[in-house]
Amino acid sequence: MIGEGTIAAATAYVHGLLAGEASGHGADHALRVCRTAAAIARSEGADVGICGLAALLHDVDDHKLFPETCASLDHATSFLDAQGVDGDERRRVCQAIREVSFSTNGMEPPSSLEAACVRDADRLDAIGAIGVGRAFAFGGAHKRALWDEGEERRDTTIAHFEDKLLLLAEGMNTQSGRLLAAGRGAYLRGFYEEFIAEWRGER
Repeated sequence: MIGEGTIAAATAYVHGLLAGEASGHGADHALRVCRTAAAIARSEGADVGICGLAALLHDVDDHKLFPETCASLDHATSFLDAQGVDGDERRRVCQAIREVSFSTNGMEPPSSLEAACVRDADRLDAIGAIGVGRAFAFGGAHKRALWDEGEERRDTTIAHFEDKLLLLAEGMNTQSGRLLAAGRGAYLRGFYEEFIAEWRGER
């Protein structure tokens, strides 16, 4: 059983590894995803320890931050080794981590309830007010333009709304995730529509 000591150690590990990360994938993101994943897990009857630990570690080998360890999950597995997390718990944590990414998994259903809880929690942090903030933080960090109205460029922040963020609310895998996504998704779409209207001088 994954206990509070392991969760506390993972929190410290993530703070250290992601120190200074300002593109929307820092330790603050991991902690929010952990809290949300744990809450969803309790509501859905999933293993809270597996969900919380996978949520904390889900970006420590993310391809955008650590492309050299993404395939192997070296950072996550090294932490799990140090904490003595092995066997079925290790497998389930790693499985949940691998099934979070939108670019890798899209809307393909997760293979376990725990993976579903963690994925929903991560995607919930990409919509709503925090999702808007994270989108522009990521765009700024990667020198992306706000928008290209002619749509010749898709590497803009508003194109990211269209290509990914606006799809997430409809792709939740748990009832708890769907309930939380309803309000956040509406806020995100409202922001997007307001942005376009203001850009075009319609408001």
